[in-house]
Amino acid sequence: MGRQHASRSARSRRRLATVALIALGVAGAAGAFAISQRLDDERVVLEVEDAAAETPPTTIPTDATDRAAPESLLIGDLQLDGDVRSIGIEENGELEIPDESEIGWYQYGSTPGLPGATVLAAHVSWNGSLGPFHRLGDLEPGATVDVVLADKSVRTYQVVERTMYAKDELPNDRIWRTDGDETLVLVTCGGDFNRSERRYAHNIIVYAVPVAERTADEIAT
Repeated sequence: MGRQHASRSARSRRRLATVALIALGVAGAAGAFAISQRLDDERVVLEVEDAAAETPPTTIPTDATDRAAPESLLIGDLQLDGDVRSIGIEENGELEIPDESEIGWYQYGSTPGLPGATVLAAHVSWNGSLGPFHRLGDLEPGATVDVVLADKSVRTYQVVERTMYAKDELPNDRIWRTDGDETLVLVTCGGDFNRSERRYAHNIIVYAVPVAERTADEIAT
């Protein structure tokens, strides 16, 4: 009985994690369908990893109430300069995702400069347009990523890994955490596009580690 109960609990957690990020693919289904061939042509083959999914946190850490929120994301290798806004979980359990012009910061995770994983998520496509992360699968290890915060400080990261997970197998211990080593996690949809369900089968994940801290003025110059 104990083993069966544990199995049911694990399945329940996997379902919740699936719902949390499924909006990346479903909300942009019409756009993904319209430009799927273009994305297919640009797709980078990634290794698909298996991981046990868990429920993401839904409360802000009590010791991080004064933290500075990310305001923009700059990735030179992708010619990306995008605005960032706070996101959470919708009433239906889906991860709240901005439209094609914005990147979402998961406010119940960590933030740059603090322990844990800072999660930034964006569409690969949305309503017929390419999303901010439509080229995330091209981002190579070694690339640098700048996150500008509300206090005008800039946290610079270096990409150390790019991978892909099935939507129901996102690793809790790497993505949904607010302790441990500081990490930047970039998330979008990827893998095969299911035309009947009109969504992608996987999530592309990029992990990056902090390498420098500067000011917004230094970035501008």
